[in-house]
Amino acid sequence: MNAIGLALNLTNRFAGSPTVGRLGLRKPAEKLAYILTKQGFTAVIKGQEALQKKRKKDSPKSSDQNTKPRSLLFDLSLTDEQEMIKDNAARLAESLRQSAESAAENRQPSEQLWQESDELGMGYFVLPDSLEGMNLEGMGMANASETWQLVTEELARGDMGQALALLSPVSAALCITRWGQPSLQRTWLKKLEEEGRIQGTLAHREPGTAQGQSKPQCTAKKKSSGYRINGTKTLVALSRSAEFFLVSASLSDKEQGLFLVPANSKGLSVSQTPTMGLHSADIGTLTLKNVDIPKNHILNAGGFDFTHWLALSQTAASALACGTSQAVLDYTVPYCNEREAFGEPISHRQSVAFMIADIATELEGIRLLTTRAASRAERGENIVREARLAHHLASTKGMEIGTDGVQLLGGHGFIQEHPVERWYRDLRAAPLLTGSLIV
Repeated sequence: MNAIGLALNLTNRFAGSPTVGRLGLRKPAEKLAYILTKQGFTAVIKGQEALQKKRKKDSPKSSDQNTKPRSLLFDLSLTDEQEMIKDNAARLAESLRQSAESAAENRQPSEQLWQESDELGMGYFVLPDSLEGMNLEGMGMANASETWQLVTEELARGDMGQALALLSPVSAALCITRWGQPSLQRTWLKKLEEEGRIQGTLAHREPGTAQGQSKPQCTAKKKSSGYRINGTKTLVALSRSAEFFLVSASLSDKEQGLFLVPANSKGLSVSQTPTMGLHSADIGTLTLKNVDIPKNHILNAGGFDFTHWLALSQTAASALACGTSQAVLDYTVPYCNEREAFGEPISHRQSVAFMIADIATELEGIRLLTTRAASRAERGENIVREARLAHHLASTKGMEIGTDGVQLLGGHGFIQEHPVERWYRDLRAAPLLTGSLIV
């Protein structure tokens, strides 16, 4: 497994090297990296299957009394595939950390970071096998939702705003793959196959609505030719660069849905929204006035359930808060160990040590609840309760962790020389991100 991981790492580094770009071999190199990555994952999976069969054959048969049902097992260990994906996401997270200030000033990630994200191949992990993709579930990886949770958390550890921007197209593609009608999939997934990315984003949050609003005020009225949508959406990532928006709307008091609205639709206008945090996510507001879309632009295939979609998005929002909270902990611990007051590190003071311990404790609680929701999602179980618990804890304790991080740095927590003030502002957005991403 280590040899495969090393080979894939070297291949990806080769595809992203400046020399390849100068020689005009970027696309062939990326294609080679993709093919080798797919073959590597396939080899890993086959090896695991063979090993599991051998273990099952060699192990003595246990009695029914000693055998626990699969649903009662609680295993937090990662598979080899998840380890490789997590390691690649960690490298991208370091790039996000280094470019966070410039991305915040420009209100969007740089093109170089978009290319690094494309080289990670997240778009190919969404595509089904029929389109030469490496769909995680199709490759035998049962932990698809858990894997997306890991990627989301890891990127948010680098920078939440850029993570939201880079993962918005992935979430849009996931929605189309899972619930889009065949004609819609042919249009957008083919583009994803050819270019490795589609610039789509989700739009759910509305001005003045309650947290996790399950009945959008935005309406979709059915017509003979399709649907007419009216309403306003706020806190929409990639507002200026998105090719389309997946807009949540109410068909009636009891029926809600998700609709694909092209960015060039007549009656759709976009304006930028000044925000406290998430500066690098290109946050904006959508205004839809009598926007007409075709019939096939509703995402209602594959047993789409609006409440389940909201729960998946709450799980993703919790993962974002978890990753940024981890960044706070990783930064404050060495700071408090190195910062001295009255002749000793401030971490020797009980008030400081207890505050750091509280951050670590609450962070593990957020991660466990989020993992539980993602784990149930990948098994096809109801996750509404677990997702709401995870999102509630991530929203409340995430903001507390951001506040404590600033407090631990004292005066340094207030200045932009240290990144904790940015993480504090980003964590304040955790309660508002329902409907922005899914896992």
